Amino acid sequence: MILAEPPPSQGDLHFSLLGFPVRIHPMFWLSAILLSGLDSKPIVVILWVAAMILCILLHELGHAVVMQVYGYCPSIVLYSFGGLAIPHPGRNGVRRPGPWGDMLIAFAGPASGFLLAAVLTLGLHYLGYPVTIFEPTWRDVVPHVVIPEQLYLSIFLYFVLEISVMWGLLNLLPIYPLDGGQIAQQIFVMNNPRDALRQSLILSVIVGVMMAVIAFVQWQNFFLAVLFLWLTYSNYTALQSYHGGSGGWR
Repeated sequence: MILAEPPPSQGDLHFSLLGFPVRIHPMFWLSAILLSGLDSKPIVVILWVAAMILCILLHELGHAVVMQVYGYCPSIVLYSFGGLAIPHPGRNGVRRPGPWGDMLIAFAGPASGFLLAAVLTLGLHYLGYPVTIFEPTWRDVVPHVVIPEQLYLSIFLYFVLEISVMWGLLNLLPIYPLDGGQIAQQIFVMNNPRDALRQSLILSVIVGVMMAVIAFVQWQNFFLAVLFLWLTYSNYTALQSYHGGSGGWR
């Protein structure tokens, strides 16, 4: 694993959500504030952090609910720029998900965000608020809604829709350990179990480089470019450690 659960700290926030233990690491708050933009108004920063908590918790809940179906007792950790749903063995044992089950677990996270976006968009449209999509360019797939005389509510809704849709789509890219990378690895497992990890790492490096270039040149998003470069480097170093001849690790 490239991403692992952070060790407990005295600054952790603990609570339970729908029966799942949740822990928020202090680094999550710092990362969320940095992502909000240092030039933003305090109220906008608060709205962004609230949207991140809502969307990432829902994302991890999607993973956790499907894990529970297979007999696990998951816990959720929010840290850094995202979170983890961690499977723990259940009292009655677990049944192996297999490749299809692992893909379902991975896809459940982004799917929960897409479902939230769809419910919000349809609900706001039903209430009579104009919702626009694919504007100003075809790349902007985030639904946009303006609620008259409710500026901050409009901003919060846009943040929620942006994280649910755009982050969900980015998470489905076949770059390990993103959800899309885990799905791609299971596809390789079904075709060639012995070489699946190496193939998934190669694909991760190729797609990671492509996305870093796109993010920097076309989107002019320095943060995304750095993120993809970091993921690419992590997968490249893992690939270098992989002993292709024996299918094991050096």
